[in-house]
Amino acid sequence: MIKIKETTYGNFGKCLAISNDAMEIYVTIDVGPRIIKCNLLGKENLMFEDIERKKDNDVSSVFGEGKTWQIYGGHRMWLSPEKFPETYYPDCEKVVYSVHANGAVFTAPIQAVTGLQFSMNISMDETAPRFTATHYVKNTTDQPIKGAMWCLSVMTTGGAVIVPQPKEDTGLLPNRSVVVWPYTDMTDSRIFWGKDYIALRQDPSVDQAIKYGINNTAGKIAYVNHGQALVKSYAVRHPDGEYPDYGCSCEVYACDVFTEAETLSELQTIGKGESITHAETWTLTDGVEIGTFTNESLARLAEKIF
Repeated sequence: MIKIKETTYGNFGKCLAISNDAMEIYVTIDVGPRIIKCNLLGKENLMFEDIERKKDNDVSSVFGEGKTWQIYGGHRMWLSPEKFPETYYPDCEKVVYSVHANGAVFTAPIQAVTGLQFSMNISMDETAPRFTATHYVKNTTDQPIKGAMWCLSVMTTGGAVIVPQPKEDTGLLPNRSVVVWPYTDMTDSRIFWGKDYIALRQDPSVDQAIKYGINNTAGKIAYVNHGQALVKSYAVRHPDGEYPDYGCSCEVYACDVFTEAETLSELQTIGKGESITHAETWTLTDGVEIGTFTNESLARLAEKIF
């Protein structure tokens, strides 16, 4: 049975708690929205929580004097490609929500300056540890905007993100595009470039950021920590779809305090009053450990969680 109730959590203020007999999520409604808590019942939270508010950015040059963007943590929505400071809208205003039988719809206010409005519909399975988050971004300006829905799940310390590599047989043509950011060291010991999977482990002792992207033709990305695996599944249209960042439908980032498991929709032109949509289905699996990264260990892990 699905339970929905308003509660408070940490120093994030009011949240809406949505749960069944297998899992629970908390979504912030005083800010965000963010999925700030996600775990199997009785297990630890898999989402990063910026309790100390250390990760902020000065965005006053666009959004006004004294305006800063806070990461807060958890799962959020952006529009790709990334631009600073325009992408970093200070989403610290109250969120409107409406409850339905399997969850709720969360709608943020229209953003000043950008004119974008983000919303998210959470629909949880009646019994299984699974829910679908459907993300929307609406253009309320008079001018068309080209972009992709960008869904970033900021995960807590110590875990690892596993991404399947494309396996399509394209003959004499390439079948994958692996993209790296300027600050990425491809010899970094945190990342394992495997035969079938890429695995990135978060290490609190390493403050050097690392990020890569890929044309994730499987449409799946996993995060493993605290004996749980979270798999996000989503629709992809490789090679026909146009994706940002040289064709990435999936991106992974790590620093010394968190890891991000990110998915992206196709690039689309959004006219006045129009929206684009991107859905992720989140599934949790119990009894999963990371272990040492090898081709064999990742294949066994993938068989259990994907």
